[in-house]
Amino acid sequence: MLILPIDHVIIPVADLAATGAAFEAAGFVVTPEARHSAAMGTANRCIMFDRTYIELMGVVEETSANLPWRRAIKHGSGMGGLAFSTSNIQVTANDFKARCIRTEALRHFSRQTNEGELRFSVIRIDPSETPGFQCLVCEHHTRELLWRPELLRHPNSVTSIEAIFLPSVEGLGRFGQQEGVAVMQGNSGLRLRGSRSASYDLTSSCDITIEVIAP
Repeated sequence: MLILPIDHVIIPVADLAATGAAFEAAGFVVTPEARHSAAMGTANRCIMFDRTYIELMGVVEETSANLPWRRAIKHGSGMGGLAFSTSNIQVTANDFKARCIRTEALRHFSRQTNEGELRFSVIRIDPSETPGFQCLVCEHHTRELLWRPELLRHPNSVTSIEAIFLPSVEGLGRFGQQEGVAVMQGNSGLRLRGSRSASYDLTSSCDITIEVIAP
């Protein structure tokens, strides 16, 4: 089995501003909207944790690259994608080929922020490998610009992702998971770790629920 750590979860949304505001109201620090490259045609806002993060994804211009996200938005929000992490995207691409895991071509993307240009490389796993769910592998080339200390201090005390609940987990067993982060079948949602227990119903903005558990 190919073992890859979880990098982030992707929630495709029709209204990026409204969804970001809903997360802020729940006590999360949410990054300002940032646009990806013209080829990607998307924008995002992120909620950063110790090793992982939540990416709220919106489409700003239709392109071939964002077709999977447009389809996900059309069929409703919720947990639309899961990204695995790699420190060497080319090695991972070769591993996939050797294991006959179907993927799209390697792509290189960027997005501009106030702190500088974020750069990353992505391999999308063919949807047939994980039916009903978009998976990809991401290598961050500028991690220091994304995992910044001020983005990790959430007023609601959350520090990490404990578990990810997905409508379907078919095919995910081939890729493994990051230690301490469970991936389970269920209604779209997240179980997060923090110093104070809480629950947040965000179904009106992005069709997910969040449970925060304390030690």
